[in-house]
Amino acid sequence: MVEKDADFRERQKHAPLYEQLERHAKRRPHPFHVPGHKMGHSFDSHAKDRFQEILELDLTEISGTDDLHQPTGVIAEAQGLAAEAFGADDTRFLIGGSTVGNVALIMTVCRPGDKILVQRNCHKSVYHGIIMARATPVFLVPAVDLATGVAAGVRREDVERALHAHPDAKAVFLTNPTYYGMGIDLAKMAATVHRFDVPLLIDEAHGAHFGFHPAFPRSAMQSGADAAVQSTHKMGTAMTMSSMLHIKGERIDRARLYRHLAMLQSSSPSYVLMASLDLARRHLVMEAPGEWDRLLPLMDKLRERAARLEWLEWPEQASNSVYATLDPLKLFLHLRTPQLSGFALHEYMERFGIFPELSDDSHVLLAASSGTSARDLDALARLLESLEPQVEPAEERVLLSGVVSSHYLREQALPMEEAVDQPQETVDLDQSLGRIVAEMVVPYPPGIPVLVPGERMDAEGLAMLQELRAGQTRFHGVQDDRLQTIQVIL
Repeated sequence: MVEKDADFRERQKHAPLYEQLERHAKRRPHPFHVPGHKMGHSFDSHAKDRFQEILELDLTEISGTDDLHQPTGVIAEAQGLAAEAFGADDTRFLIGGSTVGNVALIMTVCRPGDKILVQRNCHKSVYHGIIMARATPVFLVPAVDLATGVAAGVRREDVERALHAHPDAKAVFLTNPTYYGMGIDLAKMAATVHRFDVPLLIDEAHGAHFGFHPAFPRSAMQSGADAAVQSTHKMGTAMTMSSMLHIKGERIDRARLYRHLAMLQSSSPSYVLMASLDLARRHLVMEAPGEWDRLLPLMDKLRERAARLEWLEWPEQASNSVYATLDPLKLFLHLRTPQLSGFALHEYMERFGIFPELSDDSHVLLAASSGTSARDLDALARLLESLEPQVEPAEERVLLSGVVSSHYLREQALPMEEAVDQPQETVDLDQSLGRIVAEMVVPYPPGIPVLVPGERMDAEGLAMLQELRAGQTRFHGVQDDRLQTIQVIL
């Protein structure tokens, strides 16, 4: 838990950036500056009533509003309060999602040709950072949770082994928690990595709430990581695209990092999004813990009701689990029936107004938050209880691999940055076995690549993609988003 003495709470109850925007709006100024809607005076007439109040705060770099790229005023103060709240030495607001932070971190620690140890089931933005840095990834294979078949976290002994094998690696980049809420013991991992005097970088996109309630795992900053990128909009209450980058210690060249952030982020960042980060931080400290106190017992009751359903299983942490922590806000449904796929259940839920985060052949993932209501949970429980599919006999059950987070390594025939620039041709996916892939094949969500440029298509990878395609999965990174065809090297 974040320390919450009286002085801390007194400081944290302020939202300096948001408060400054409100003060400016109340002056009823004459805006002879961008943006062109002039604080909402000109806007689409059909939507103006909906947007008006937020448009008054949609400002730019004028006197008093500070500058994200050279903060000395209210943005600097807001970032300082965020650093204090999250236990960082320094925090930067990201307007462009965690993608910006992941790319900037990799370009900071790696120069062309440098090695970086990377968890294979990481987000596509990590691969983009590696390509842009022209770095050499050393992939770390995560352990698989046998109960659900999905890839969880990387084992500490595997990271230590890789660091011994690659003493010239510049950093270790891991994802914690996974999309499904599974996490590793980050404190022990940080101690292992730091014995080799390299930084531990964490994609903590789904863990912005960690450390703010006793029911949640400790955060990356609390566990000794050198940097963590959080999607404050995913499990916190910031607006979409709003994220944070936290830094601790001296292993990261901050001047180099901030140069990269300045190049990657817009020179006209949204003040509305930045203000939402300021408010999300205050909400996490001041209000969210009370909301979680009310929510978590309701989620326990939901699990009790669902536990009576023989066709459904929930991940449960045990002494032999491959993960050390489990986020109680993630509702990860593992189906054990031949009559209903995860894709089908997802579609059925949407017909009744319940919209999950993602699905695959045998799973559906729902993400709760401090904004989840008792009404939401009751609707979900009643829908699940209304289904009576036949249960698959235990002796005939076959665990699927959790294809949306494939952890299997494939032959890297060409470096990624070379593969994307090679002459290419389009072939039918079904005829791509043995070919070198020229594009990143990313089921979305969760945004974890099944194949990256330069990898050779093998039978297992092809079968995964065919199964995902049959389930009408959306794909990013490819020219044919239906994946009937794929780009390969000539």
